[in-house]
Amino acid sequence: MISIIICTFNRSLMLEESVRSFLDCQTDGIDHELLIIDNNSTDTTREIAELFAKQNPRIRYGFEPLQNLCHARNRGILESRGEIVAFVDDDVKFSSGWLTALASAFERHVDVACVGGKVVPHFEADRPSWLDDDLSWIYGVTRYGDHEREIQPPETPIGCNMAFRRVVFEQIGCFHPSLGRRGENLQSNDENRLFISVAKAGLKTLYSPDVLLAHRIPPARTSRNWVERRFYWQGISNVVLRQIDDDPLSRVILTRKAIKTFFGLLRRWKDTAGLLSTKNGRNGGAFKKQLEIYYKLGELRQVIAELLSVPAGNVANSGRRVRDK
Repeated sequence: MISIIICTFNRSLMLEESVRSFLDCQTDGIDHELLIIDNNSTDTTREIAELFAKQNPRIRYGFEPLQNLCHARNRGILESRGEIVAFVDDDVKFSSGWLTALASAFERHVDVACVGGKVVPHFEADRPSWLDDDLSWIYGVTRYGDHEREIQPPETPIGCNMAFRRVVFEQIGCFHPSLGRRGENLQSNDENRLFISVAKAGLKTLYSPDVLLAHRIPPARTSRNWVERRFYWQGISNVVLRQIDDDPLSRVILTRKAIKTFFGLLRRWKDTAGLLSTKNGRNGGAFKKQLEIYYKLGELRQVIAELLSVPAGNVANSGRRVRDK
């Protein structure tokens, strides 16, 4: 059986459209289920999900009260029944052959533990001229080509279109709740960490472009403000990821990194002040420099936060800390 998990938070209308899109997929007799995991929504998500479940025995509704995408995904893993567990977002449109292509990829490659599909963007408003392909990664768009092949970090499947054999979670664990979206924040790297662990364990990941879906991009996510926030949170996310596992930075190194980043921004203060203004960020080149600054500001913010949380005994050592898995 293939378990398809959609985690959702306060996007009931998008969720409804995504589920209807899935119901249009070809099934070819493939045993499957669709789990809708409600991450403590306050809109009509429960009513819509329960209506789908009432109408279709393959659809089930689950509720995760702890606000975090990783908690929701882990709830989905716990409640799922399939030997293959797939994750999609609540704002996608499935290709008609998505399910059959996913089943085929796992059947043809018995040595593959994970499969990542192709993600293409679907802009719901005119795409701004400054939003070029170099920025498409922030929307989960894949750029791994049109041929099936094995991939390894830094190439990883996109969180809105990825699937695992259940043994992956039994062997390396689930998603780490220190990462991932929480409510309206834009923290990321949750799936990146998992795929890094997959590679370290010697497990194979396949990219299959036939496992195709479109990722909806609403107008609000094409605003400069949203893109700036996305880069700021990426800076935060990269520091958090580094601090979780095998090689966290010590207090000494964190202090040096904070000082270096701060004075780097200070030395460029005139440029920074100009670039952070909307007026001077209107052309593409200036805007990308502006985004680099937002990334550095996020990195600095999290380096300081991590510095304050490192135990005093780690001042001179490797900085290794224990976090809940």
